[in-house]
Amino acid sequence: MKQCRRCGTIKAVEEFPFFSGQQTGRKNTCTECTKELSRLRAKLKNENPPPVAGKCPICELHTETWILDHCHFSNQFRGYICNNCNLALGRFNDDEKLLRKAIDYLNGKSKL
Repeated sequence: MKQCRRCGTIKAVEEFPFFSGQQTGRKNTCTECTKELSRLRAKLKNENPPPVAGKCPICELHTETWILDHCHFSNQFRGYICNNCNLALGRFNDDEKLLRKAIDYLNGKSKL
């Protein structure tokens, strides 16, 4: 059994799709929520086409492959960023408090 990160429902592991092109791990969202997210991303991409190659607005490194970024709470489109920045934000679950704590840690202000 596994709990879907999006809907919170506990379902059989088989109801969670594998990561694309891999049989090594399953997503944290159930098949139903994964399809819903896919439809949302397609809609947002249609309404907001990706820019031409250029600098990522976060890390400022050149990218030719843009990743659509949206708020996972409001589903609002935020923009396009590079894959590394998208993964980094995702690891922090779009949590501003957690990101601030990470910044404090980097600046040596974190207390154990």
